[in-house]
Amino acid sequence: MIRNKTLYETAKFYFDKQISVHICLESNTWLNGIISEVKEDRLILMEERFNEMIILFDRIKDDGIEPREAKR
Repeated sequence: MIRNKTLYETAKFYFDKQISVHICLESNTWLNGIISEVKEDRLILMEERFNEMIILFDRIKDDGIEPREAKR
């Protein structure tokens, strides 16, 4: 059973489309990058500053995954 179905479905959508995202954690930290893998309880983000990171859905704010605007 997927605990946070909305975040899972959102992450899966951006993963499938390979859209760059902003992710806001409960600690109000923003991360930017491309999702490289989505599991039932976590995702793996290729973050711009920190490289590969595992992020648990429990640590992401509700509606905390958004598409990122292209750099200008």
